[in-house]
Amino acid sequence: MVEDNYKQAVGLIDAAEKISGLPVRVNWDDTLNVGAVLHLSEAQWSKQLRISVNPKRPDIPYLVGVQCALAIRFYEQQESKHLSSSQTSDDKTIKEFSALGVDANAAKTILEGMGRQLRSAAPLIKLSAQIYRDYPALRDSQLTHFLLEREDGERSLKIAAGIFPEWILHCHQAINGATALAADYLFDRTDFFEPYKLCGFEELCTGLVGDVTGSKADATDSELVTAWLNRLNLTDRFEWITP
Repeated sequence: MVEDNYKQAVGLIDAAEKISGLPVRVNWDDTLNVGAVLHLSEAQWSKQLRISVNPKRPDIPYLVGVQCALAIRFYEQQESKHLSSSQTSDDKTIKEFSALGVDANAAKTILEGMGRQLRSAAPLIKLSAQIYRDYPALRDSQLTHFLLEREDGERSLKIAAGIFPEWILHCHQAINGATALAADYLFDRTDFFEPYKLCGFEELCTGLVGDVTGSKADATDSELVTAWLNRLNLTDRFEWITP
């Protein structure tokens, strides 16, 4: 049963259930430090697509919808690749953090976060455009989502140099900027990307978004992410692992 507070996502819920052969189940979790989480790893044994959602969020319809879209993309592609940093990259990054006074465990945690952002951002830009195009009932919630995420993204522009290795901060800011630029494109605005433009990210972020919007319709997640790895000069930092 689709609850009233995310009924706008019913089209994506139905599509996810059809392609997976599993029911979508939404459960509330106010301990989440993100908006929503799709528990794909448990789908095979739990026989459901479970989505945990923070009930305090004002963008619940879009959160549910985009998690369903991620599930659909997974079942369409059936990609088993995982993005990982090599041991050589880990060692190099730990040395860079050590020079800034950061211990190895914290360095590994930050590097893993960078990997997760890289792995998800480009596919999410592609999905957000598809959702905007195909599911107009979600557009208001989608705009609410981008407005809500805006402050976190812009906060990265205020991080002082020397706290993180330069390449990590630059890439984090650029990925946030690409997401902001994509939001401007969708909603015919200029204000989401303006702070990044003022910081000199226009050329890089335009290229990143172009890698997604100019990709073929059936481009896989790994193809989108690899294009970003090349543009961000990160091919020596991250690699694809096939189990």
